[in-house]
Amino acid sequence: MIYYGTMFDHKVRFSIVRMKEVVEEARRRHNLSYLATVVLGRALIGAALVTPWLSEKDRWTLIMEGDGPIKRVVAQSTSEFTVRGYVANPSVELPLNEKGKFDVSGAIGKGILRVVRDLGLKTPFVSQVPIVSGEIAEDLAYYFTVSEQIPSAFSLGVLMDSKGVKIAGGFAVQILDRSLEKEKVDMLENNIKNLPYVTKLFQETEPLDVLEKIFGEKVGFVETAEIKYRCDCNREKAKSALLVLAEKELEDMKKEGKGEVICKWCSTKYTFSEEELSELLKLKKNSASS
Repeated sequence: MIYYGTMFDHKVRFSIVRMKEVVEEARRRHNLSYLATVVLGRALIGAALVTPWLSEKDRWTLIMEGDGPIKRVVAQSTSEFTVRGYVANPSVELPLNEKGKFDVSGAIGKGILRVVRDLGLKTPFVSQVPIVSGEIAEDLAYYFTVSEQIPSAFSLGVLMDSKGVKIAGGFAVQILDRSLEKEKVDMLENNIKNLPYVTKLFQETEPLDVLEKIFGEKVGFVETAEIKYRCDCNREKAKSALLVLAEKELEDMKKEGKGEVICKWCSTKYTFSEEELSELLKLKKNSASS
């Protein structure tokens, strides 16, 4: 569940989410290692926190490409409060860092954070910044503060146990109006700085109480929505992906008796028979000759 709204005469906006089931679904779908679950989970939480701020039909994609062993992390959200994502190396594992935590920063390494906003127009809006820490929360805050000129704070966390995801969630606070009184800015910075790790916070505190700790007072009107892991892949899109392949690759699949397409976003497998591959080859040859 995500909670969102504004404070201080709409000069500040916030969102806070708990999404254990969503991150656990991502772990199961992609058969992720513990570390890969934490990395992708944080990215998905970050993408989910942005959903209330998207316009209709807006699709927001976070891409982190670094020199660490996970290589690439992608999380996407929509204005319909859905998320999906993947990592390039789902089996990555590293020793715990000096704080005894999963080494998310080491898994990502140094590189580029890119945000793609697709508003349904011809060309999506793309902007990028350097990865400053690899911890994802700090990188998202840096992106919004520098690239979109919106002072921001993000906190993201995933706690694992032997059964899978135990806790997953986070919050975001953004200052929309720089006329906000300095005392309130200082108060927000101080309150957020003094909060415990978000996983510990969510073990002990409900989201609305977390907001009270952040803002120093009870939050008034709060809207809510359910975050869901949803992919828009289907068999037709998988068939289109096969048509992009060279004829020889389709011929090789046909000789093997079947062809497979696995969606990178949700790991759904689409299988095509020898007969279906023959039809695809005919389509490809006809389009090449026309």
